[in-house]
Amino acid sequence: MSPHPRSAAVRPSPEARLAEVFPQVRQYLAGLLDAYRPRYAYLRPALERLVAHGRRTPLECALPLLVHGAVEGTLEPAVPVAGVHTLWWRAANTFDDVSDGDVGPQLYGGAPAAVMTAALECGYALPLRALAALPVSGPLRERLVADFLDGWTAACDGQVGDLLGTPTGTGPEEVLTVYRHKSGSVYGMAATMAARLALGTPAADDPQAAAWGEFGQAVGLLAQFRNDEDDLRSGHSEDLGNRTATYLLVQLLHAATGAARDEAVELLGRAADSAADRRRLAAMMFDPDVLAPYQRLLADVHERAHTLLDTLAPASPFTAALHRRVDDEVRTTAYAVAPPGPPGTHCTLAPGPAVPPGRTQGRAGQKV
Repeated sequence: MSPHPRSAAVRPSPEARLAEVFPQVRQYLAGLLDAYRPRYAYLRPALERLVAHGRRTPLECALPLLVHGAVEGTLEPAVPVAGVHTLWWRAANTFDDVSDGDVGPQLYGGAPAAVMTAALECGYALPLRALAALPVSGPLRERLVADFLDGWTAACDGQVGDLLGTPTGTGPEEVLTVYRHKSGSVYGMAATMAARLALGTPAADDPQAAAWGEFGQAVGLLAQFRNDEDDLRSGHSEDLGNRTATYLLVQLLHAATGAARDEAVELLGRAADSAADRRRLAAMMFDPDVLAPYQRLLADVHERAHTLLDTLAPASPFTAALHRRVDDEVRTTAYAVAPPGPPGTHCTLAPGPAVPPGRTQGRAGQKV
């Protein structure tokens, strides 16, 4: 016998546990696609290409796994929810790339029209098939499907609002509503489904599931704000070129008056064809007077996410991992390099790089 026996095995960190489970999500997705053999001989290869080569999104697997772990203590039962969340994002990113004009002769290695058709199956029918096969009670299965469909519909509503909105004809609160739907609702859907699966509750009004959904929505909002800033800091400013009604741009146009507003509108009118005008407009958006209300909003959403975690599952090691991911979403934003907001356990962040590695070229990650 060893002279120094170990009293207990060292538990792996939440990140190590995630690394162990991620391959299970890939295997789960492969199993879903394998079920399309041999009946759907054309669709299956297109789906496989989309899942393998489509644009990924941060937290597409980790968020539902960690939420389930924080509630129930294990990750593996949430693998199907992580798979559903991944499938949704593959489809959404496809439609987003097409709507932004980021498509050439091929998309993700396939013909764009075929990829678009596969994306419809990937984001809608395939997740519903996955949820219908879950080994849970009938009422719980029906509620999970309803959660998914609620998130799908809200995201579609937000995306249409984003496409139809104009920077000069939209107010900051309208942009926030769009963001809550097109990004917040999807993260909220994933968190709600994972928490509901862990709790085993089919009740539509379950307060814990609803609170986890609110947490997911907050993460989605932070991710959208971070994505907007990534685009500006990268130097590409694709959103300005596309005249997208982002929150910070609308905040500038809402706050500016007189000659400053006229200049911003003129720059926006030339932004599609002029990198110099995009850079000048981006600099105006980072003016301290424009940033102040934006920073307060980021601080409020950031702290609300942490407060929800501290209330819902304060003792879980997976909650600590979720806290870190909340902070990661704002570490590279204007909020992170501003003076810290109201005192709080999680509010003060060290500044990160202007653009995280891997996001400068092609804006890999969330872009909805």
